[in-house]
Parts: sequence; C-alpha cells; structure tokens
Amino acid sequence: MNDFVLTLLINGGVVLCIVGLWTYARYWRRQAAKAFLQHAIACHKKEDKEALARQAVMAGSRHAGLLYALTCPELFDIVRPMRVFRLGKIRCACAGYYFPKRYENWLREEQADFVQDVYDFKNGKETCESYFSQAFEVLSVHEDVTAVFMPCSTSERYYRRFAKIARYLECHGYALSGLHLIEIIRNRESKHTAARRSSVDTANYSMSLALQGKKVVIVDDLLTTGNSLTGFARNLERVGAEVIGAVFLARTFQVPSWRKVSWTVWKRHILRKLSS
Repeated sequence: MNDFVLTLLINGGVVLCIVGLWTYARYWRRQAAKAFLQHAIACHKKEDKEALARQAVMAGSRHAGLLYALTCPELFDIVRPMRVFRLGKIRCACAGYYFPKRYENWLREEQADFVQDVYDFKNGKETCESYFSQAFEVLSVHEDVTAVFMPCSTSERYYRRFAKIARYLECHGYALSGLHLIEIIRNRESKHTAARRSSVDTANYSMSLALQGKKVVIVDDLLTTGNSLTGFARNLERVGAEVIGAVFLARTFQVPSWRKVSWTVWKRHILRKLSS
C-alpha cells in the first residue's frame, strides 16, 4: 500500500513538473512573440521588419501574422505590381497595393505614401502620372488604343478623378482619351461607402456609339474583386468595342488567414534552413 501511494506521489510530481515546464515555456514563448512584434513594428526597413515579424509568427503571435502579410503582400496575392496578370481574358497591370485605412499604422513608410497617393488621386489632387505610364508600359500594347475610364458615382467625381490623367496619356502617346465616350447620367452611392457593395446599382452611365470598332484599355484607380471590371468590359463589348486590357493605380490587398500566413512562414523557414 505504501509503495502504491509512493508511486502515485511520484507520478503526480512528474505530471506537475511537466505541466509547470509547459506553462513556463508557453509564457516565455508569448513574451518572445510580443517582443519580436514590438521590434518589428518599430522597424523601417522591409528586410528587418519581415525577419522580426517572421520570428513573432513562429512564436505564435497572430498580430504578427497580420504584420507579416502587410509587409510581404506579394507572398499572398497572385497579382504582382508592375507585372501583367489576367482577370478572365483581360490582360491587366497595376502600380502597387492599396491597403484599407484600418491598417495604416502597420504599413511601411513607402506603402503609406502610396496609399496616400491613391486617396489623392481619387480626390483629384494627384494625377499619379508616373504610376499610370509605367503600368501602360508593362501592359505593352503595340497598337492604337483608346483609354476608357471606369464610371464613378457622380459626373463631378468622374471628371475630377480622370480628366488630368486622360489628357496626360493622350499627350504622351499612351492612349487616346475616351473620357467623353462615357457619360454619367445619374448619381449613385459610392461603392466604398455602401454597407453592402454588391447592392450598389452601377448602371448609372451610358456609352457612346462612337466606341464601336475601337480598341480600348480600361483605366481605373482600384481593383478589388474585379466584378466592376468584367461588367464594364461586357458593356463595352456590347457596343462594339474591343477590350485590349486594363490598367489600375492599385490592387486592394486581401489579408490572408492566420493559417495561410503561418504555413507560408514555416515553409519559407524550412526551405531556408535546407538550402543553407
């Protein structure tokens, strides 16, 4: 009997020791993750921010997963800025990634500056000529095309946003201006302010029959789901235009799941170890 009690006490002590060690290790793992994340947020260089965020992800920090994805968006999106990609049959190019305002404190300085350029372009304060011209060069259209611009919620916003870049593209030989070929016939709610984007009525414009037979490149500020692009392209084709491609200032970055970020981090870590 005494031996049995002694065995129970020993086994219980072992279990308590294991639980204690596990709790202790978990505590310090959380502390390490917190420290790595704080240092990553404070870093300005992409390489340093990526390395520290990676360590924090490996230590289990979900916040670090968000930071890592925002720091290295190209690892989680099939779209790469300044590279041709396809949406259906449409060849597209964009200049960079757009990040929603709720992530602004997590962005690198150059990312935040680009997002501000997107806001300024939407409000008619910035033409973003260099971004659009580079995207046109990437798209590499070797024929005479007309730039047609994605309809906005109001006529005033449409001309404020696109009039200057339309003039620039035409003056510098990238594309003829098709600004006047789309007419905003009534106002609608802006998509970014709508509670449900899919519920916004987008049929607020008419197309000139002069589009018939023209080769066109669609120009817009943001690409998110691509639904607006495909719908607009279909309408252009209905009036007889041929959609050659599409150019965007930015692609809205869709934040991946924690599972996807964690898998990517560990996979890259293992591959790095195997190659070293």
